[in-house]
Amino acid sequence: MYTLPKDTKITYQILNDVIDYNETYCDRFKKLENYYLGKQAICNRSKEDRLKNNKVMINHAKYITDTNIAYLLGNPVDYQVNDGYDIQPLLDEYKKQTINDLDSEIAKDVSIFGIQREYVYANENAEPRSCEIDNKNSIIVYDDTVEHNKLFGLIYRPIKAGDKFKYWDIMFFDKKKKVSYKCYSKRLTKNGEEELHSFGDVPMIEYKNNPEYLGDFESVISLIDAYNLLQSDRVNDKEQLVDAILCMYGFDFNDDQADQLRENRMIASIPADGKVEYLVKTLQENDVDVLRQNIENDIHKISMVPNMSDQNFVGNSSGVAIRYKLLGFEQNIKNKERYMEKGLMERFKLYNHFLATKSMMGEIPVEEVDAVFTRNLPSNDYEISQMINNLSDVVDSETLISQLSFIKDANEVIEAKTKEKEENMERFDLGISQNHNSDEEEKSENEKIENEETK
Repeated sequence: MYTLPKDTKITYQILNDVIDYNETYCDRFKKLENYYLGKQAICNRSKEDRLKNNKVMINHAKYITDTNIAYLLGNPVDYQVNDGYDIQPLLDEYKKQTINDLDSEIAKDVSIFGIQREYVYANENAEPRSCEIDNKNSIIVYDDTVEHNKLFGLIYRPIKAGDKFKYWDIMFFDKKKKVSYKCYSKRLTKNGEEELHSFGDVPMIEYKNNPEYLGDFESVISLIDAYNLLQSDRVNDKEQLVDAILCMYGFDFNDDQADQLRENRMIASIPADGKVEYLVKTLQENDVDVLRQNIENDIHKISMVPNMSDQNFVGNSSGVAIRYKLLGFEQNIKNKERYMEKGLMERFKLYNHFLATKSMMGEIPVEEVDAVFTRNLPSNDYEISQMINNLSDVVDSETLISQLSFIKDANEVIEAKTKEKEENMERFDLGISQNHNSDEEEKSENEKIENEETK
């Protein structure tokens, strides 16, 4: 986090220093990106004196990130507001740009880099929009108070025509204005074009993964490298075993015999005291596999991401048993959720202020809104239905029904069920009425016949 005194006067020198500071992290970001994409250290291993140089890459980094994001945001974030407030205009703006996709992309980059930034802007139709921006080309500066409020943000990116560089587009944002610069280097030396914005704060949001800004797999990179190295050398050993040196004792071996051996895989005329064998090293495969399993277990333990292919995760385990096995994973995701929610509430505040200035909705205190995350975990609806029956006299119906995985809107389901009951009651009452009328008609007809017979 880059901080400055609260009342600092912003100068070109300060902006250039901020850019220089952010550049120091570019190599780290590039390394983390490469590990996620599978461009890991084993891929750059030189052959040196090795007879074989296989480069086996098992992408634990991608597995860790993708598992975390699928569990955290496999189901879209739901926004709930207290009674008396209407956030539908804001949710409509979210839907227009499929904000759930953006949330997933941001969460993925937060998992990889430990930090990710979002830029909020107004499009050509004066509608609020969001996009994620590259960490290598953006930074947010905070004040040095205990609250660490945002002072300003910077985005700098190269503009090219094909492969030819044209200029650097540098954008400065504070709580009221945006300033655009066009420079032929990353150094600011001249005035830019100013324009006001309507977001009420710096229109950039910083999402972080944890207080240390560490990526989810960053702490296990050395273990990932060791695992890849071990697996690569195991394959090397297997290939070298196939190409083992053939040793011959007690007789001569000429070129013609060598050609015959190569073509026919046979050796003839071996003397009685002669001997032929391969020169190979003994492979302790069991010991190597134990080491492999230990490294893999450490990767999952330190990253707090479970190995879903492990025998501990069997299909007949109860929901409670699985949750105990996922306890560390759940706690880690809970921490990620807190930081993600903080960023989403910053976005809500920016959108809300923008729409309020356009008279499209009122100002809503951010504490009146909740971002609800639903875990993407297999659900045992049979167990949940038993729980609903047991708690039906204690907990309201909407809360109970919302626990079922296939229910999206519990209130809508309750209304539909109530309507169905009313319709059934109407049919029941109509049936009784029709039966009653039929009995009355039959009785009247019988009395009429009896009167005629009496006459």
